[in-house]
Amino acid sequence: MKILKTRYPRTLEDGLTLRPLEAKDERALVSFFQRIPVDERQLFKDDVTQVPVIRGWIKNLDYQNILPLLAFDGAGVVGDATLHRDRRGWSRHVGKIRITLDTGYRRRGLAKTLVQEFIELAKPLNLAILQAEVLDVQQGARSLFEDLGFHPVATLPQHAIDLSDRVHDILVYELTVTPPERLAPEAGIAEEDGDIGGDA
Repeated sequence: MKILKTRYPRTLEDGLTLRPLEAKDERALVSFFQRIPVDERQLFKDDVTQVPVIRGWIKNLDYQNILPLLAFDGAGVVGDATLHRDRRGWSRHVGKIRITLDTGYRRRGLAKTLVQEFIELAKPLNLAILQAEVLDVQQGARSLFEDLGFHPVATLPQHAIDLSDRVHDILVYELTVTPPERLAPEAGIAEEDGDIGGDA
């Protein structure tokens, strides 16, 4: 857990605190997702208003596979950012980003800060490419990633059915942080992410 212990908690420029999700955050995280507008929650992959969903995330915390970072204003969660990884497959150099913000904390640069956090973590976590999947109707998310240098690399037609049974295209955005060939075994670069640990 070396990199997490030395980097977090962090105080952001606007006084918010950023740190990884911990078991004690269950109630605050449920409350956070319940404040997200219903029409937005319907676009999520899971029904995040259900306590068992959040409890399952916490029960299975493994920062090496999924790194959830929470932004706090005092004791309340105002932002959730997760970095998903498949460390055993052929895409082990790719990290997938998801971002959700409290409506009262948007247009203040917080989403950009959270994405930049993962960009800074990419190298120590041995990631070459950061990726984000955005639904066709999520114009704000598309603009966010484009502004940060992500490029659309694929459109997956009708690959998403949201929680209200509406069909959407998935747009895949990517940012190459490090040329992938530099992370290949033949490059002689050892895994560094053994230091980040897997428990809370």
